[in-house]
Amino acid sequence: MNQPVTNADAIRLYPELQQLLDVREAGWIFRTIQDAGGPIEGIAGSFSRQQYTDAIFVFDRTNVSAARVLADEYGGGCVWSKEGSDIQEVVFELLGLPEPGEPGAPSLVKRSSLLWTPR
Repeated sequence: MNQPVTNADAIRLYPELQQLLDVREAGWIFRTIQDAGGPIEGIAGSFSRQQYTDAIFVFDRTNVSAARVLADEYGGGCVWSKEGSDIQEVVFELLGLPEPGEPGAPSLVKRSSLLWTPR
């Protein structure tokens, strides 16, 4: 049987996870990404406010995506997204986004294709 991995063990093995632990402590919720009964394919984290939800998807050490999505009452749709190979960089950029309505905050809804699939 597999033993649980402590936060300290995870950070020792994968230092880039420190930012994910930091945001979890700030109220983010994380879930595994997996088909029913299948292997874990990644983790997804989200943080919701009245106006928006920020989300991050980690598929492996070099495959990370993040997005900010506005609530329908505030225009709805994705106003910012980033894919990258560096967890720290993607999380840093996401956490650096200004709140909606503040100077520099993304506000233009990105047009999406009919089908979105993670890499």
